Amino acid sequence: MQNFKKLFIRNNKTFDIIVFFIGFAFFISLSLLLAGIFFQTSLKLFLSEISDAHLWNAIFLSFKISSAVVLINLIIGIPLSYILSFKKNKISFLLDLISTLPLTTSPLVIGFAVLITMGPLNPIGKFFISHGIKFVFTPQGIILVQLIISFPFFVNILKESFDSINRKMINLSKTLGASSFEILYKIILPLSLNGLLAGAAMSWSRSMGEYAATQMVSGVIPNLTETAPIEVFVKTSYGNYPAAIAISAVLMLISFISLGIFKFFYYRAKRTK
Repeated sequence: MQNFKKLFIRNNKTFDIIVFFIGFAFFISLSLLLAGIFFQTSLKLFLSEISDAHLWNAIFLSFKISSAVVLINLIIGIPLSYILSFKKNKISFLLDLISTLPLTTSPLVIGFAVLITMGPLNPIGKFFISHGIKFVFTPQGIILVQLIISFPFFVNILKESFDSINRKMINLSKTLGASSFEILYKIILPLSLNGLLAGAAMSWSRSMGEYAATQMVSGVIPNLTETAPIEVFVKTSYGNYPAAIAISAVLMLISFISLGIFKFFYYRAKRTK
């Protein structure tokens, strides 16, 4: 046993082989798990379903909603990330806690909370409905729940990028008379561009794949609230596996591309620190 430990600890080649073997085994297992769905259909059926206009309507709806979510993330997330990174006080701690809470909360619970709060029986929901703004069974409701869920991903990545900026540069800019807005716009954001793009890509990808919270507030209204993940569930529940596989394949491809964009800019931001 002692000889084995010495061999394992001192022989780097042995250790590297074991590590690479574990990594390779995990890669193969995950690849087979994801690719296994394609064994349930034929190429002819897959091509037939992938050309269905209804499928692409659901995907384009998810695309539009996710893009709107990212835009709102940029508007709200940039100022909040600035506060969390550069204003260390009790208020920023509370904001950090609240903005990160969705990461540890079930998406189903978030969807349920929005459904109850924005429903016609709740005072908050009544207020919005009386002003012509509805969130239940509407695209606005989907945007709201997906914003809540994807927001922490965007803010945490951008805040990390803000944290890496040299504070001496910020203090020097202040002594030269630059305002907080000028510092944010001309110094902080340009230096954090990679982190900003990585956060946007991650939040967009998270929004595209969200199902549980979306289902709680959207219902299943074709061409209005039936997003791509919901369409996968609907097709599966009807036993139409070829259609569900076709949508899943498109979603996996989109996730792969968006995750690749995130990784590219995230590691690029790491290298520039």
